[in-house]
Amino acid sequence: MRIYFHSESGDGAWCVAVLARAGHEVDWSIDKEKYADALRGIIPPPKSDPPDDVSPYDLVVFDTCCHGDMADEMRKQTPVIGSSAFAERLELDRLAGIEFMEKCGIKVPPYESFDDVGKAIKWLRKRNTRCVFKPNGAVEDKATTYVSKSADDMIDYLGKLATKSKGDFLLQEFVQGTEVSTNAWFNGTDFYALDHTLEEKKFLAGGIGPNTGCSGNLVWMPSATKLYQQGLFRAREELAAAGFVGPIDLNVIATEGELFGLEWTPRFGYEGTCNMMKLINIDFGEFLCMIASGEAPNVSSRYAFAASVRLSVPPYPNPSKREKYEGTPVKGIDEDMIESFYLSDVQVVDGEMVTLGTDGLIGAPIGCSDSIKGAFDECEEAIKRLEIPDLQYRNDIEKCVTKRYNELERNGWLRKTNAANA
Repeated sequence: MRIYFHSESGDGAWCVAVLARAGHEVDWSIDKEKYADALRGIIPPPKSDPPDDVSPYDLVVFDTCCHGDMADEMRKQTPVIGSSAFAERLELDRLAGIEFMEKCGIKVPPYESFDDVGKAIKWLRKRNTRCVFKPNGAVEDKATTYVSKSADDMIDYLGKLATKSKGDFLLQEFVQGTEVSTNAWFNGTDFYALDHTLEEKKFLAGGIGPNTGCSGNLVWMPSATKLYQQGLFRAREELAAAGFVGPIDLNVIATEGELFGLEWTPRFGYEGTCNMMKLINIDFGEFLCMIASGEAPNVSSRYAFAASVRLSVPPYPNPSKREKYEGTPVKGIDEDMIESFYLSDVQVVDGEMVTLGTDGLIGAPIGCSDSIKGAFDECEEAIKRLEIPDLQYRNDIEKCVTKRYNELERNGWLRKTNAANA
C-alpha cells in the first residue's frame, strides 16, 4: 500500500518507520524544519511539502490535527486520516470542544471563558473556587495548562502568566476524581478499536514538576465499559453528523458516581497510539485505511495491557534555544527493536544510534502483557539494557496508573455494558 504521512514536529517519524517495516511504501513530509532529521539513518529524509495531487496514494495520514482544510481537500482525492477542519477546531478551540460535549449530552465541570487576565482574577476573587487553567484558541504552549491548589494559587499563577499569555483561556472548576481517556477510531458511522488510557503527565515522580504531556502510560482494549457508554459513546451521532473520520479521544474525570468531560484529542497521541499499535491484531496501515475508507475492521487485542515509560536526557523537558545536545550515545536499542520501542529525538550515524539534540526525548519502551505488572516489567527490562548518559525517567508510573485503574474498577467504571461496536 502507498501511504503519504505528514508530521508537524516529527512525532510520527516512528510510525513512518513501523509502516515501512510492515512492507508499505511510505513517503513523508514535516512542518517544522527543526525536526526534519528525526530518525535520520532509520527512515528516508522527508519531502519538502505534501503534494498537491495525492491520488496516487492509497492513504494519507496526518499525525496531528493541523492543516484541517488541506486534509479535507486531500480527502476528495483519496482516504485521509488524522486531520480535518472539524478535528482542528475541536482540539484547538477549547470552548468549542466543551460546547460540543454539552451538545452530545456529556456533563462538564462549570467553566468560564476569558480574554483578559485581570477579569479572570476578579472573577476568581468573587467565586473563591479551585480551578484549572486551560489555554484556548491559537495559544501555542499547551503545557501552560495548570491545576491549582486553591483560588489564591490560581490568582498567583495568573499574575505570573499575565506578561506571557496573549490568547483566550478557560477557567474550569476542579473536580476530584480519576482522570482517564477513552480513545477509539471513528469510520464515519461507528467506533472501532476502543481503548482506555491512564497517562501520567508530570515530569517528576510523585506527579510534580512541569507538564510534559506524557511521562508514561497504560493502555488496554476492553469491550464496551460503563466509562465508554457514559462518555465517548454519547458523541457517536454528533460525530457522524459532523462527517468526522479518524482517531478521537475523550479525556474525563470519573468520580464515584459521575463522569465529567474535560477535553478532546482528535489525533494520534504519543505514546498512547504506539501502545495501541502493539495491541491490535491487524496491520496498522490496513487498519488506518479501512477506518479512513468507512469500512469496519475486525480488530481485537493481542494482550490485555500495553505500557510505556518515557525516556529522555537533559535539557529535556526544556530544550535549549542556543545549542543542540546531539551525539549522546544511545546503546541498547537497535532497528530490529523498533516495533517495541517508540523513538523520537534519535538518529543513526555510522551504524550507531545517538541523540539528534532537538529536545532530548529519546522515546519509550513498549511492554505488553496480560497483567499491568507484566507490561511494566517488560519496560523495566528494556530500560536495564540501555546505556545512555544522564538518562532520566519516572520510576513510579506503574504504581500511579495501577492505583488509578483500581479506583476505576472499584467505582464500577470498567464494568462491561452492551454499547455497540466496542
